[in-house]
Amino acid sequence: MKKIYLHLFSLGLLISCHPSTQEPIIVKAPIDSLIINWCNSWNNHDSAGVLHLFQKDALLIDDNLIANHADEISNTWIRPNIRLINNLKTTKLQDWSTGERAGYTGKYELNVVIHDTIVAHPNGVFTVNWLKNDWGEWKITNASIHHFPDPK
Repeated sequence: MKKIYLHLFSLGLLISCHPSTQEPIIVKAPIDSLIINWCNSWNNHDSAGVLHLFQKDALLIDDNLIANHADEISNTWIRPNIRLINNLKTTKLQDWSTGERAGYTGKYELNVVIHDTIVAHPNGVFTVNWLKNDWGEWKITNASIHHFPDPK
């Protein structure tokens, strides 16, 4: 009986010491949710929600602005535009993610509404990159947004 237990114990040791052939599991960024949060925050005119998406030292570049840091992004880009943006829609061109970083490039279109009247329907391309912080939150580290000129 002792021999059987000894053989079972030895077999268990051999099996447990065998290196795993499985690849490590990497949980990727929830890019679709991040983009939905982006659109919903703008479409709900939630300036605090949009600002909360950005890391404190984020960089934003658009056709008319380079804003460095969340306060500057808020003062020069979010606040002046948050009430004007309506019906923001995006279409994915490309995305990527790892467990700590993610990126999304897509097309956008939206309505600019002033006094309940659509005054413009801009569209263009944008790229947003996120970094997962120490608290597990995904924050935008940089965004580049470019408008397509209106056809003449």
